[in-house]
Amino acid sequence: MRGLSGRAAVVTGAASGIGKAIALRLGEEGVRVLAVDRDEQLLRGGAHLMTTLASDVTEPDAPRRIVATAESVLGGCDILVNAAGISRFAPFDAPDQSAWSATMRVNLDAVAAITREMLPLLRSSDQGRIIMIGSTCSSFASAGLSAYVVSKHAVLGLTRALACELGRDCITVNCIQPGAILTGITGPVFESDPDYADYWRTKSALGRLGTPEDIAPLAAFLASEEARFITGHGLYADGGAMQQN
Repeated sequence: MRGLSGRAAVVTGAASGIGKAIALRLGEEGVRVLAVDRDEQLLRGGAHLMTTLASDVTEPDAPRRIVATAESVLGGCDILVNAAGISRFAPFDAPDQSAWSATMRVNLDAVAAITREMLPLLRSSDQGRIIMIGSTCSSFASAGLSAYVVSKHAVLGLTRALACELGRDCITVNCIQPGAILTGITGPVFESDPDYADYWRTKSALGRLGTPEDIAPLAAFLASEEARFITGHGLYADGGAMQQN
C-alpha cells in the first residue's frame, strides 16, 4: 500500500485475532508497530518491526503508558488501530451486570481514552489515521448481546463524530465492521453450537466464516495514502452477510 513504509502505528488487542492480523499486515507493509495487549505472550516480530507493550487497556494509566511508549520507541504515531474488544452473552436484565460494565470499559471507554490521549501525536503526523474495529452489530443487533451491540453502535458514532472534529487536522477516522470472524474468542462459541456456526456460514454470500486475515488488508488500505479522502465511514467486511435474508 502506498504511503505506509516508515510510518508508526499503535495497535491494541494485538496478541490475537483481528488485532494480531492487522499488526502483522502493517509490519509487512514496512510500518513500525507498537503492539499492545494485556496478554504477556505478545507477538515477537522483529522482522515485522514490532515492539510490544503488555498493558490492560482498561487500566487508568494505560493511555499515558501507550503514548509514552509510542513516543520513546516509535518517535510518534501516524496510525492508531483500536482493536481491543470483548463480547459476552448476557440478558439485558441479568441480575449480574458485570458483563455490561466490562464490555463498556473495554469496547468504548478504553477506546475513547486511548484515542483522546493519542491525539497530540496524530496531529503531529502529516498522515494521521484512526481505525476503529466495530462490528455488523454497529448497525444491527443480536439477542443476548445488548452490551456488545450498544458498545459497537457507540464506536461507529464516535467514528463519525471524530471524523467531523479531526478533519481540520487532516486525520481520517474510519470503522471496520466485521461480520462473523473465526478467532480465538468466537471459535469456542462456534464449536459448542454448530447450528450457530452454520447460520453465519450460510448467511454469508460467500458461504464461509471470515478470518482475521480477511480484515487486515482493509485496515492497511485505510491506513495508507490511497485512503486519504475516506473518513467518517463504517465499512462492512462480512462476506455479504448483511445483504442476505
